[in-house]
Amino acid sequence: MAASNKISAAFQSEINGLETSIVYLPEGKHRISATVGGKPKTMDVEIDSRIGASFAEDLTKRLACNVRPFAGFDHSSGPASFIPKEFRYEEGVGLMLDVEWTEAGRKAIEGRDYSYFSPTFLVSTTGIPTGLAARGEIGSLVNDPAFEEIPRIAAAHIQSNNMIEQLIELGLVEASQDEESAMDKAKSNLASLRESASTAESDEDKAASAERYAKMEAQLSDVLEENKKLKEGMAEKAAASAEIAIADAVKAGRIAPQDEATKAFWKSSILANPEAVNALNAIPVNPVLSGQTVLAGRSESAPQEIVELTGIAKVEAAFKSQQSK
Repeated sequence: MAASNKISAAFQSEINGLETSIVYLPEGKHRISATVGGKPKTMDVEIDSRIGASFAEDLTKRLACNVRPFAGFDHSSGPASFIPKEFRYEEGVGLMLDVEWTEAGRKAIEGRDYSYFSPTFLVSTTGIPTGLAARGEIGSLVNDPAFEEIPRIAAAHIQSNNMIEQLIELGLVEASQDEESAMDKAKSNLASLRESASTAESDEDKAASAERYAKMEAQLSDVLEENKKLKEGMAEKAAASAEIAIADAVKAGRIAPQDEATKAFWKSSILANPEAVNALNAIPVNPVLSGQTVLAGRSESAPQEIVELTGIAKVEAAFKSQQSK
């Protein structure tokens, strides 16, 4: 499964008034200088019409939940600036978002206290935006020009972090609990709560403890179900990202359009290890497949003998190409 990074302030869209639609992600290829887990990192991110369906689906799911999605201020906890309504993609512009401004957001824009919007979204390790995080803000109004030059990226492993946050909110684990043992600790604490309900001295205490246990058990079940769906969704998006990488490789002339076996090989490789896409992109372009003019077995732009590689030979060539750089 491809891991996703949660990006904040990777792009900024200027807001000149109380528009009902804003540019959520601008179309095109963008190089982002950012930090991941406190370490600097540069990422190439590509936005085109392929991402629209994923964002629309994630927003629909979040709008159906009890906790509404929202945009904030300065990527900090606090009041909402607007409520997202619907995503749509406009060719030549990018991913658009219809919004409903809150009172706080309306005053901030009308008073010119804030001038820019900065989105928060998930991006795959291959640089393809994959949708919205399951919880938290979808972006913020910002006013610091430094964000445009030094975007911030939150920690990866969104699914694990979301689950721990929920367990902390339920009071089943402490904020310092590590990821690996969080669920076991939560179940242990829930079992202790059930035991205390059975050993309470008075009938009133027993009833109160039993009610609290039943509520906690139901909430924990909801957390498990939500995270199961999140994992399934991430798996679907990982598959979609692999398909995009393969389609790009076909278009670039690295894989023959009819070579289904090689496509299947690379898809399984990328799903097993997202870094495999780097090896795929390192495969030398075959001028015959890329549409370059070839004369007497040689390419005009690259005067070398044409050798078509397939299967494992492609993998070996890709890794050799990377090692020589």
